[in-house]
Amino acid sequence: MPESLSVAVQSDHFTVIDGLLSADQRDRLWNYFQLQPFQRVETLEGRGHSPLEDGGVLRGPTVGWGHSWDAQYPTETVVDEIMKAVADSAELFAVSAGKKGVDWEIFSATPMIYVVGQGEVWHRDSDEHTASWVYFAHREWNVEWGGEVMMASERDIPAEYGPFLHRLRPMADLPEPPAWRSHLDNHDVNELLMARGIGSYVVPKPNRLVVIRGGTPYAIAKLRPSAGRHVRASFGGLFRKKGVEFT
Repeated sequence: MPESLSVAVQSDHFTVIDGLLSADQRDRLWNYFQLQPFQRVETLEGRGHSPLEDGGVLRGPTVGWGHSWDAQYPTETVVDEIMKAVADSAELFAVSAGKKGVDWEIFSATPMIYVVGQGEVWHRDSDEHTASWVYFAHREWNVEWGGEVMMASERDIPAEYGPFLHRLRPMADLPEPPAWRSHLDNHDVNELLMARGIGSYVVPKPNRLVVIRGGTPYAIAKLRPSAGRHVRASFGGLFRKKGVEFT
């Protein structure tokens, strides 16, 4: 681990670790972002927690640790270095994600690029996961550029609201509607989170890892016009609960 590695803050629902990668590793990862053929999330049917206007968020292939998605570790690319760094620092964020080998063994890693005007709506991890993580790979950031990870303090939201904290509207023939994406209507999530309207935020500081406890509602603030052509480049993924089967 780099000598600069340190826990910046740890609470009951998230952990922030700074200095995750060495300077050489960061350079290689930044080169990866230059060369990777990203795709718009709207073309991948992966809009999920992206609002309707943010279908242009760019997403790369998902790599799995202990399981294959688009690819599986080791890939013989720099992606292995970020995934190994996350796995090696597991003890530092066990309060937020649970213990490696006990609570989880498998996790995913997906590169994402956000530009001005893009973000993510409020959502939470599904019950199959103990936590989520994000690592900021961009080379510089400014507090006026936006892109913060926003985390709400609410913890006891009923399961029937689903990962997107929203349900379809009830009707005579559908009195108990299922959970659904909130990209057109966010009535439920607004009502749930506005009751108190309290939470925390983490600035996307370069070379920073954020691990968010499962069930915590979180969102990504939209990048502000002041960011210009600077992009919010990150790797992120989910820690899957040990013993949960893939369907």
